[in-house]
Amino acid sequence: MLISLVRLPDEGLRFEHQYQMGELDLAGHEFSLQRPPLVTGRVDRSGMDMRLRGEVSTVVEAPCDRCLREVTIPIHRQVELFYTPKDTATGQGGETELQARDLDFAVYENEEIDLDELVREQLELSLPARVLCHEDCRGLCPQCGTDLNVEQCQCQPPMDPRWQALADLRDKAGEG
Repeated sequence: MLISLVRLPDEGLRFEHQYQMGELDLAGHEFSLQRPPLVTGRVDRSGMDMRLRGEVSTVVEAPCDRCLREVTIPIHRQVELFYTPKDTATGQGGETELQARDLDFAVYENEEIDLDELVREQLELSLPARVLCHEDCRGLCPQCGTDLNVEQCQCQPPMDPRWQALADLRDKAGEG
């Protein structure tokens, strides 16, 4: 969804968009939508810059990092970004160091703000650093792939290669 800034009223613009399933392209992302996102908010003009405040709400599903079981994650994220036109944001093309306040800035072009890009970004930022089905998830056996939360496998842990020479000596001493 695009918000046109061409005739943005002086008092700003309120928006609300309920996405339909499949409307938001999430190709390449490691999560899927369980419920279509709802994005609401307001855009205000300050010269050529725009201030967007709002909220993104949905429910996503992502695989557990240990056992690959699907985990449901509700998302309610507050958003506040300042948009500046692309031509003024690119500057002289040299390297610049980002400051903490720069993380709240984005660019717009063609007098439009792309809400789809904003929603995808906020969904990614809302995911936990490590997705777990539960804190004490035991994961999968690295040798046979058994889900260790469900059953115990009969695999023996592999020998640490640094101790292999000692194990060989022990085996030789046992034979002689």
